[in-house]
Amino acid sequence: PGLAPGRCATCSTPSNMTMASVIRLNVAPIVGARRGAPQKSRNAAPIRAAAAAKKSDAAAASGQYARELEVATDAVRMASTLCQEVQAQLMRQDEQAETKDDRSLVTLADYAAQAIICWRIQQEWSDFTMVGEEDAEALTEGGEGGALTLSKIVKIVNKTLKLHKGVDAPELTSSEVVNLINKGGGAGGKGRHWVLDPVDGTLGFVRGDQYAIALAMMEDGDLKIGVMGCPNMPKIGEVLEYDFSYTYGFSPRLVSKMLAGESLGWYKGCIFTAVKGEGAYMLPCDPAIKADPLPVAVSKEFDPQAAKFCEPVMKANSSQGFTASVADNLGIESKPLRVYSQVKYGSVARADADVFMKFPKAGYKEKIWDHAAGVIIVEEAGGKVTDAGGAPLDWAGGRYLESLDRGIVATSTALHERLMDAVSKSWSSSQL
Repeated sequence: PGLAPGRCATCSTPSNMTMASVIRLNVAPIVGARRGAPQKSRNAAPIRAAAAAKKSDAAAASGQYARELEVATDAVRMASTLCQEVQAQLMRQDEQAETKDDRSLVTLADYAAQAIICWRIQQEWSDFTMVGEEDAEALTEGGEGGALTLSKIVKIVNKTLKLHKGVDAPELTSSEVVNLINKGGGAGGKGRHWVLDPVDGTLGFVRGDQYAIALAMMEDGDLKIGVMGCPNMPKIGEVLEYDFSYTYGFSPRLVSKMLAGESLGWYKGCIFTAVKGEGAYMLPCDPAIKADPLPVAVSKEFDPQAAKFCEPVMKANSSQGFTASVADNLGIESKPLRVYSQVKYGSVARADADVFMKFPKAGYKEKIWDHAAGVIIVEEAGGKVTDAGGAPLDWAGGRYLESLDRGIVATSTALHERLMDAVSKSWSSSQL
């Protein structure tokens, strides 16, 4: 039998994936991608690796926004390192997630990743504005508990800065970290704004599953840059099959190599980058891995028998019944690929999936940080992202996507019109 739906399948418990009879493995290739990216003593290796990664990143950075892309990639890579450490702490139960007033989860990584990304951007543009998910109120107004959490955040931010910047790393104070977190309070709208979800898919994050560090930059409502770190995403589209869906995972053979301590190179951990008009690329999260940026592209052909569609894991986040109806009208025979966070946009961008669909409950307001980075990555990979009525998303309306028609869809440009017809057909027979 397949693994139970909803169980983590990203190898946080690799013993669950060592029996070939437990899972059926399907590999979806990356379409359009070419396959192969000073301090002495103990810090010398990380510094050299970071320099090599910076040089590799520069291969994909050119044109008007080259500096912004370089800074954003560096910031997301640092945040990815930080998040991997916090996720490991969560898996060991050394740390735990907290619940915010809106009943969503938050961890040390949410705050710390926002702080370290804002620090990196501030080194270049001191007057930048950020539309970010987090603020520091719970830390500054949370009594002893808030103060203790803040001290942990400061510690891991400084540790990560030292790892990546060596002797040049500053030692940030609690007040400096609070100020950096609060930089995320921008209103958005016209002008230049960075847009950040420091840990998109926090539920997946605390379960040891997929999540994303999603950073974008826009000018007057026009997306210019997107950088998205996906530390748990396989380099190639290996998926595990459950009874009712697929999700990313690793083959029993690869798990056996992990357990044997073999050097696997770049097998997981992906950073997607995109600059408007310059295409989309994929890099390793790990700065120690030398690899040229791989161009990624959405699927070129639509074969209903081979196609996959992608959707949120949780039913509360999207109507899975409606997406199933749309997929049926498209002739897609496969189970859905269910993935936490904006990793789904990466799935479409590199053709692991042909379609991403999200249809939330009526009245739900989508936040811009939940989509901005992923959208420009798909668009630069040759895809098209609109609302369910076919209109482009409006990024100039502030912190929310206003006037959104029913939901959000992402697919190849060639398939988009056919997808709109399928949505209309499903809508006429069954409303959300």
